[in-house]
Amino acid sequence: MMEWNKYIKQGLGTVLMVAILCPLSVSAAVKKAETEKPVTSIMQSQNSDEIKSTNHLTSPDQVNINQASAEELARKLSGIGKQKAQAIVEYREKFGAFNAIENILEVQGIGPAFLEKNREKLVL
Repeated sequence: MMEWNKYIKQGLGTVLMVAILCPLSVSAAVKKAETEKPVTSIMQSQNSDEIKSTNHLTSPDQVNINQASAEELARKLSGIGKQKAQAIVEYREKFGAFNAIENILEVQGIGPAFLEKNREKLVL
C-alpha cells in the first residue's frame, strides 16, 4: 500500500508541474509571435501613383520598380534593354503597382536569373 501512495504522489507532482509550466510556455510563445509580426503591410493599388513607397532608396544604384521610367530601369538594371524595361512599365500600367519585388517575374521575358542579379537594386 505504501508503494502506491509513493507513485500517486509522484504522479500528482508531475501533473502539477505540467499544469504550472504549460501556461507559461504558451504565454512566452504568444509574446514571441507577436513581436515577430511585420510592422507594415503592402496593399496592391490599381494606380501606381497611389502606392506609397515602403522601402527607401539607400543607394543611387537602386530603382523603385513602381515609379521608374523605362529609361531609368534600362540604365540601372543589369541584363535588360529598353524593350524589357518598357515591358515592365507597361505591365505596371496594365495591372497596377507591384506589391512584392518577386512579382516582377510575372512580366514576360523577366526570369529568375534577372531577379537574382538585380535583387539588391530593386525596391518598391
